[in-house]
Amino acid sequence: MDILSTLRTLGALGMVLGMLAGALWFVKRYDLKLPGRVTSTRRKRIEIVERLSVDGKRSVALIRRDGMEHLVMFGPEGQATIESGIVAPEPSVPEPAAEPMPAANLAEDIAALGANFARLVDLPRLAELPRAVAARAATAAAARNAHPPRAPKRVREQRNTTRWNRAAVRAALDA
Repeated sequence: MDILSTLRTLGALGMVLGMLAGALWFVKRYDLKLPGRVTSTRRKRIEIVERLSVDGKRSVALIRRDGMEHLVMFGPEGQATIESGIVAPEPSVPEPAAEPMPAANLAEDIAALGANFARLVDLPRLAELPRAVAARAATAAAARNAHPPRAPKRVREQRNTTRWNRAAVRAALDA
């Protein structure tokens, strides 16, 4: 198989995959209804509730149809209905939400919380807190505004390189 036939095969494969991807995009984009694809907002009449493997070859499925459940076993020898006409259990009703606390109890709880908090916290120290914060802020501002004396900036003297340059030029010319 030469390189040309390999490229032709890969190109054909790419074209087929591209057409499949384009068709899939088209179906999804325009929401086309394909045969066998049923979408509705109402509840389904038939559904598989649960499926369980019995062994490597057989499995049991619980199927619900119109509110009645049927237990069916599937295997290599075919399917067999084990039990039919089981009444589907009613869906469990969620418990109602707890009743909100009355406003009077809420106000009493807030007052009790404030009293307990006051016992835990040293209130005179809290009264001094704004003054301490203001003093710290003032010292920080003063430290920012005060410039420490700076050492004089070092100035580098220019080097006299004329002699070195002449020597480099002579060495380059002699070479």
